[in-house]
Formats: sequence, structure tokens, C-alpha cells
Amino acid sequence: MKKPITLLATGLLLMLSNGYSQGTASPDEKETAPKAISDAPGNTKFLLTGAAWADFYYDKDQEVKYNFNSYGFAPVFLWKLSDKLFFEGEMEISDGNFELEFAKLSYSLNKYMTFGVGRMLTPFGAFGERWEPAFVQRFPNSHLKGDDQYIPGENHLDWGAILGIDLRGGIPLGSSKMNYALYVSNGPSLDNTTGMIDYENLNDNNSNKGVGGRIGFLPLSNSSLEIGFSGETGIAGNQEDSVYVMNGEYRDYSKVKATAIAVDLNYAKAIPSIKSIIGIRGQFNSLSVDKADYAMDDSTFYPAFDNTFKNYFVQFSFRPGMSDNAFLKNVELLFRYNSLEAPADAPWGPKDKNGKGGAVTRTDIGLSYWLSWRTGIRLAYESTTLPDDEKSNQLLVRFVMGF
Repeated sequence: MKKPITLLATGLLLMLSNGYSQGTASPDEKETAPKAISDAPGNTKFLLTGAAWADFYYDKDQEVKYNFNSYGFAPVFLWKLSDKLFFEGEMEISDGNFELEFAKLSYSLNKYMTFGVGRMLTPFGAFGERWEPAFVQRFPNSHLKGDDQYIPGENHLDWGAILGIDLRGGIPLGSSKMNYALYVSNGPSLDNTTGMIDYENLNDNNSNKGVGGRIGFLPLSNSSLEIGFSGETGIAGNQEDSVYVMNGEYRDYSKVKATAIAVDLNYAKAIPSIKSIIGIRGQFNSLSVDKADYAMDDSTFYPAFDNTFKNYFVQFSFRPGMSDNAFLKNVELLFRYNSLEAPADAPWGPKDKNGKGGAVTRTDIGLSYWLSWRTGIRLAYESTTLPDDEKSNQLLVRFVMGF
């Protein structure tokens, strides 16, 4: 989970990219972007936007079968100080906890390049920066992620925040386009008793930094398809563990490295013959940690294992948005398949009947009714299967308002 804070932040921001970098925005980026702020010289502009939501679930296997179980309010502060200097930031108030999601200062170097510094949403995959906000997600819940109830720790590189610097923008490629985001940040941290990785590392545990980024390609002239490739690598071991002795043997955790890759896809297509819009999106993540023996206590090592964690989801949507029927045009039908897999020999994570790690899978069938372009009611029936074949089902409802 993201770490809660009790001090609200002020003076937060937005970067509204100038020039061609806006032209390379995907449909998701255009959907979430606020209305354009005048960039006339000498003007300082402020905008408050964000979202609020409330959730309900039904689970016949729970002791409390019906429950209003969650709520949230996430204001986003956007501040343009000049033609080149921008702030953006978000606070989330969720289930009674306050947390600073991000706070970033950006400076436009030219129409192809913008420099940023601060606490920022990780430019890794498309989910965290584009699909994670409550009013953007079509489902009332997120896909299976590394910080879910099935995996301890905070393996959330695909949606969390980092502290560092980035460089981003867009480049024309004839009738196609490309966008990029490159970053240097505090690297991940390693739990040397379990092999778990935490990417929410505001205070780095070593002098090595995480380096990564995402490159997105929009091969079609109408930008209806985007394919993204992401990567990140950095030393995760604690610098203080460079000399670690157990039973007369030396272990050097300070050189243990974590490497992550991701591939994401987003496609939106209007089909006039059936007066509908279809959408396909998905993301695959893989996180690998160098092999190492982990000190379970002062005299015992857990033997090295293939420490690779994977998760992915694929989502399909169908909306008769060009229908003449006022009700049908606001209905969106949804399907999503999720998978989350812990290392087979890790001492943590869900296990199959033989005690080996396996995949948790979940099928989500949903319906979204849009009251406006970012406000609506979301319903989903989810069916989850654990590696030992144990199954569970839930009905979820969310009302969300974007403002």
C-alpha cells in the first residue's frame, strides 16, 4: 500500500506539455487531461480537479456479506507559473487516510522535451500514469497487482510513485508518433530475510539509483493504437549489508539488483456499422531479483531461488456510444482477465497443494453507466481462483465522480 501521511501538502501543480508532445497523447491521456490553460505570457493559472468515489460489495462467503467498504476523495492541484514552469500534485483521502500521491515541478525545455523533478507517478507501463485514477478505470476495482492481499510487501512499480527526475516528450515519425519518459530515482529496497522488493523508496538505502523509463509508439495516423515498452533497473540491497557474516560465510547483499520490464497496449476503435466503440487494453509486468541466500534468522539462510514475480491483465470494452437510444449510448460492457504469479520457491506468496508458488487468476465481468464523460456507476462480478484451486466470488459497486 502507498504510505499514508498526515500532513496535507499545498502549492501543487500541473505540467501541460507544449507543442508536439501534446500531439502524441494517447486517447487515455486526452481523456484525463484538464481543459487547456491559457499560456499567454505573464499569466499564472490555477486549476483544481480530481475525483471522489464510494464503494459497496456483496460476498456470500464473508461473515459480513453486504458492506459499504470504501470511499475516497483525490483532489489534483494544477498550477501554471509561466509559459515554461508548471506544478502538479495530488492528495488522496481514502478510508480515513491522508497521503500525498505526487508533487512535481516541470520545466518545458522545448516542444519536444520537458524536464521534471519531485515525487512523481512512475513512468513505468501505462496503468499508473493513465489508467489508475478512479474516474478513468472502467471497473470498480483495479487488476491484480503486486500489493494485493496475495503478495506481502509493496511490489507496486506499475502504479506507485518515485522520488527523482524525469525527461519526457514526443517525437513525430512521419504519419506515426512516439512519446517517451526517462527517469532516475531512488532505487528499490530489498528485504534480505525474504527477497521481497519495495519500490516506494523515498529514502534510498544505497548510493546506486534506479534508472528506467517508457517508450510509447502510436503507429496509426489516427493514434487509435499505442504500444508501450518499459524497463527499470537498480541495486536493491542495503548498502550497510556489504559485509554480512553467518556461520563464517560472507554474504554481500549490497550488490543484489532488481530489474523490471513491462509491455502495455491500448486500442480504441469506433465502428459506425454497429454504432459502437470497442476498446482493448492490457499490461504485462515482470520483476526479477538477483539470486541470493536470505537470512531468515541469525543462524539460518533460506536458499537462493528464482525470484521472479509476474502479473498481467487484458481488458475488453464495448460501448454503443453512437446509438440513437439515450440509455444505451451511455452503457459500457466490460471483460477483464487477471493473473498474478509469485516465485515458485519463495517463502511468501500463495501456494498450490504441493506448497509451490502459483498463479492467482481472476475473471471480472463488468458494466459501467456513464452519467458524464468522467462520472458514473460501475458494477463488476469477479471470480478468483487461488493456486490450490480455492475459489471466491464478489459483486462490487462503485459510484465515482470526476470534477
